[in-house]
Amino acid sequence: MRLHLGFLRRRSTEASLSTRPQPEEAQKWTESFAVLMASKYGSSLYRAFLLREFSNENLEFWLAVEEYKNSKPQKMATKAQQIYNDFVAVQASKEINLDTETRLITLTNFQSINPDQHAFDRAQRRIQHMMERDSYPRFLQSRLFLELVQTDGCPTSTGYVSDN
Repeated sequence: MRLHLGFLRRRSTEASLSTRPQPEEAQKWTESFAVLMASKYGSSLYRAFLLREFSNENLEFWLAVEEYKNSKPQKMATKAQQIYNDFVAVQASKEINLDTETRLITLTNFQSINPDQHAFDRAQRRIQHMMERDSYPRFLQSRLFLELVQTDGCPTSTGYVSDN
């Protein structure tokens, strides 16, 4: 566990990530995926968990779209192209699992003359829903998370401990 948290400290230059959150703060991440993602430390720990499972492309896509939505309008076309090439295109290096309809709608939005901040909304919602149903619950049951929320060596009430 300490090795994983040390990795997060070294990887980030943000002061807020250099200190381990209190168990009570980490426990709040069980409220929802949105609460987890709103925490810099929580989202970094979730990313570390996904890297261990070799399934981080969904989170990388989700974060890239969040960054894209906050981009300056003159940079959106370039960022949209990068997101599409990296995640949405068939055989992309980090291809995400999208149904055909969502992929086509995303392609249509992306190919518009000026893709706006909503070009990837449907795909992002689909990927978020997949993470909420699959990897987020596994994260909450992982040793990585459970050891963080334990106090005085007592087990938490979030469920059983997996080997992750």
